[in-house]
Amino acid sequence: MKKNIIIFFLVSLVAFSKAQTIIPCISDELYLEALKKNPNLNLEEDRSNAAIAYMTNFPDLQKKATIRIIPVVFHVIHKNGLENISITQLNDALRVLNEDFRKKAGTNGGSSTDPLATDMLVEFRLAQYDPNGAPTNGVNRIYNVGTDDARDAQKALSYWDAKKYFNIWVVNSIQNSSGDPLSMVLGYAQFPTQINSNTKTDGVMCRSDQMGLIETSNVSQAGRTLTHEAGHLLGLYHPFQGGCTGGTSSSCLSFGDQVCDTPPVSTATTGCPTSRNSCTNDSPNLPDLVKNFMDYADGNCMNMYTNGQKTRVDNALATLRPLVISTANLTAAGLNADGSYIPLPAATIKAPYSYGFNVASLAGTGWTTENYMSPGDSGWQVNNTIGAVGSGTMAAMNLKNWRTNMRNAFVTPSIDISTLASPTLSFYLAYAKRSTASNDKVRIYISSSFGRSETLVRTILASEMETGAIQTTSFVPNASEWKKFNIDLSAYNSYTNCKIRFELQSLRGNNIYIDEFSIGQPTGVSEMLKKEMDFTLFPNPSNEKSSISFNIAEPSNLEINLMDLQGKILRTLAEGAFLSGKHAINFEVKGMQSGIYLIEVKTESGRFVHKMLVE
Repeated sequence: MKKNIIIFFLVSLVAFSKAQTIIPCISDELYLEALKKNPNLNLEEDRSNAAIAYMTNFPDLQKKATIRIIPVVFHVIHKNGLENISITQLNDALRVLNEDFRKKAGTNGGSSTDPLATDMLVEFRLAQYDPNGAPTNGVNRIYNVGTDDARDAQKALSYWDAKKYFNIWVVNSIQNSSGDPLSMVLGYAQFPTQINSNTKTDGVMCRSDQMGLIETSNVSQAGRTLTHEAGHLLGLYHPFQGGCTGGTSSSCLSFGDQVCDTPPVSTATTGCPTSRNSCTNDSPNLPDLVKNFMDYADGNCMNMYTNGQKTRVDNALATLRPLVISTANLTAAGLNADGSYIPLPAATIKAPYSYGFNVASLAGTGWTTENYMSPGDSGWQVNNTIGAVGSGTMAAMNLKNWRTNMRNAFVTPSIDISTLASPTLSFYLAYAKRSTASNDKVRIYISSSFGRSETLVRTILASEMETGAIQTTSFVPNASEWKKFNIDLSAYNSYTNCKIRFELQSLRGNNIYIDEFSIGQPTGVSEMLKKEMDFTLFPNPSNEKSSISFNIAEPSNLEINLMDLQGKILRTLAEGAFLSGKHAINFEVKGMQSGIYLIEVKTESGRFVHKMLVE
């Protein structure tokens, strides 16, 4: 971007409404603002572009054509609104981005038949480890009202080293310098020539409704705002950079977009005018590449990067961003060189596992909440006044939610369920409708990747959940208003790092409660084993001594533990080899706090638990 080049950055006049105009990208505008603060940026850019051009003139110095993998982190800045988009939508945004960069057949990004169109050999992956080496799903969520009219200042709310990660900030809206409330900015990026001087703002910022093609996305740009901005981040300028300059073999590497196979364009393209030829002084005189991702055509019109743009990206990565694609950096982010994920170590929590939510808060438990669209008083939180068993439960005060389609979730810690042949998820649920029209849903997802990708295993409709009468006041269940659900997870019994996510979609219903979470063998199997052993516990409840009696048909190894409702072993009551026949184990409960406890019995053929009440 030379000093004597006129910068064109405005505008595509695609209308969301009659009075609203769209500004697809303000990367050039923000570069000029940065240049005013630091005039030396011009020198830095000139040096960087000279290095890129030097490698272009000497192909033997270029890296061989291999796929480069770039670790990605999304920083979702939100205020519990629609901008707090799901990881499913973020993954869809990456899908579009990778299809476009890889010219994937069967997609719009791979549909071009232009001989200049090429596979960029660049792919993007959600990071599996954060800068501290902790597992992550590649998404940071930050509550901040700065999600409205956001700019670089909001990037400080959440940032990872830009030399190692591709930072993408997702916000509700982006500030428009003109102050026109009817103009909407879709996104912007920072050029790689600023990586050393402006490291902590390096990355892309996009509106949340420009992410992917599902859920809350606005499909008018077909998800290609991110494709366009990622091109800037990797060194590409607009084809209308400098207007009708750089149109000859002697000037194409120094002027305009500094790419020789993209004809110069006088001003930004709008719509999809495929026969447009806005510059006639180029040699040879060629029509505009209207469908190029770096112009401003409609999203569904865009479908290509060129060979020359690939060369520039190759050289920009090699000279300005070598660390981000290095094997060492990929390994630190949890990725193999081919883009596959390095297997996570098995979770320390092993199934069978149960949790009763009898805690003051979830802090330190491994359980987390993801209240996307509700503050704490109406999203999921621990309730210490009620429970299916004991005095704690997860509760969503859904009656307070006045908007529909609000999504709120809570998530288990990582659990190794490969320890069970037929893992079964069990929990108790209590729910009431607000009216006959209430149609809340609970969706249950499973993940083996720390939540980075998920599979929907069950959707529970309001008609299935309903345990209490329809009421317009706050529903609080009594002891009989709980229902137990059992979900077969046998298809996922290889998961050594399993997370379960419960997501409520609020559709004008009443409060909902979930308690007594467990992953174990199927209830029928454990109950049958208990019956075969003729297991009894007496007295129950107890306040001094209790006695366990059981019978085993053949000599075998047993382990019997006294546990709390969270599955923590308080005492091992028996362990070792037992002969066939009748057995009794006596133990003291005197001095134990009143409440519900579990007796766990592990045998060579299975496991079961039995509840014990201490008064």
